[in-house]
Amino acid sequence: MDDEELAKLLREIDQMDGKSPAPAPAAQPSREVAPAQESGKGKWVAVAAVSGGVAGFLVGSVLWFVPYVNGPSTALGAALGGAVAALLGKPPRWLR
Repeated sequence: MDDEELAKLLREIDQMDGKSPAPAPAAQPSREVAPAQESGKGKWVAVAAVSGGVAGFLVGSVLWFVPYVNGPSTALGAALGGAVAALLGKPPRWLR
């Protein structure tokens, strides 16, 4: 959610509460990231895959007594799941 959407949502909430609407802020230039500059996506996929793999390995190692569950198989599944989820989502602001 960008700043413009947030400001619009807050104005709508103020109108619903019966408060006087806040003045609309001046139009600001869009802060959209150009596709050529979108290097944060690759970092986000890598971070999600590695952290998912590590967490999956730890959980799989703890649950060794469950049939068909072991560290490497859960690590692989969690890494793939994290990578797919990161590909479908947006990278967080702290990574941009």
